[in-house]
Amino acid sequence: MMEREMIIGVSTSFSAAHSIPGHVKCGKVHGHNFKVEVEISGKVGRNGMVMDFFDLKRILDEVVSKFDHTLLNELIEIPTSENICLKIFEELKERGLNVRRVRVAENEDKWAEIRK
Repeated sequence: MMEREMIIGVSTSFSAAHSIPGHVKCGKVHGHNFKVEVEISGKVGRNGMVMDFFDLKRILDEVVSKFDHTLLNELIEIPTSENICLKIFEELKERGLNVRRVRVAENEDKWAEIRK
């Protein structure tokens, strides 16, 4: 069978508080139930998988766990959804994953996304 490039993805969530310095409304400390979606790509191996979903989810949960139930301003200078998204993207890349997409949604109708 010919090796094919494939994209797989997982999602997780975390709850955290933040404030956006200098923002009229979001400058006050408030919280969100953030949803994080990640996609990676790679060749489908002999086992029929790019990567075991369990392993990908474990890595994502490890990266995101430091944000859960925190004040994000203590971890990221300006904790916008965009900067949270970039931080997660960078940390997943540092772990050797071929990250294709990371999306961080602070609500059902508001998100930031980075694509490679």
